[in-house]
Amino acid sequence: HGVPATLVGVVRDLSARRELAAQQKKFASMLSHEFRTPLSTIDGAVQRLEMTGAHHDEGTRKRYRKIQTAVDRMLAMLDEYLSPERMASIGRERQPNEVNPATLLEAAAEQARKRRANVTVRTGGLPQWMRCDPAGMRLCLEMLLDNAIKYTEDNIPIELIGKIAAEGGVELLVRDHGAGIPEAELPKVFDKAFRGSNAASVAGSGLGLYMARSIVDVHGGTVTARNVSESGTEFRIWLPVAAEAGKNLARSEASSDNSLDAS
Repeated sequence: HGVPATLVGVVRDLSARRELAAQQKKFASMLSHEFRTPLSTIDGAVQRLEMTGAHHDEGTRKRYRKIQTAVDRMLAMLDEYLSPERMASIGRERQPNEVNPATLLEAAAEQARKRRANVTVRTGGLPQWMRCDPAGMRLCLEMLLDNAIKYTEDNIPIELIGKIAAEGGVELLVRDHGAGIPEAELPKVFDKAFRGSNAASVAGSGLGLYMARSIVDVHGGTVTARNVSESGTEFRIWLPVAAEAGKNLARSEASSDNSLDAS
């Protein structure tokens, strides 16, 4: 007698899950090291500057505090997403996490508004629930928003848009109205440690967009960047509605909170 097809399918599914779990752990460990090492260096340097900088003017001390706040925020994000407890839970059997995508967008926008007041959210036709890692997707959106804030003047709005994609699935857009990205550099923006030619005066490690793409990859989606005709850059996260048979990433029930005009 042959091996039942159902059993073969289960074994293959378990093997795929183990491989994905191993990849996730490796990715989490790498990110933790890549971020914590430079952040610890910056944190120590800023603390020394603050302790020895009593004679500095208020403007300089304010810049020190701004750097310290940014470092503390990044460390808190790492603790939330890459803590030992989170890493240990990777690969365990558990029910998929669910989140209302409109709520997810609003939570990311609320965090961004602590730095930039003019962040708007528009949604329309989104499913009521989306199966994903809520903390991971929020972190991804926050990093895309952080990038938009860096390259957009204070008085220019930044938009978060959520809707059903034309090809099916869900799309989440982060749109700014800044200077845009040189066309030749668009294919490279998600590469590890890539810094664009317009980033010389902007603080950063070149890891944020790389990390955002990695999170989306784990969810079976894609993230792309393009320049929009009105000026500025649009980052598009696409997530599948049905990643595989019987395992919906997003439920089909439409949300009643539809406030997005056709665009």
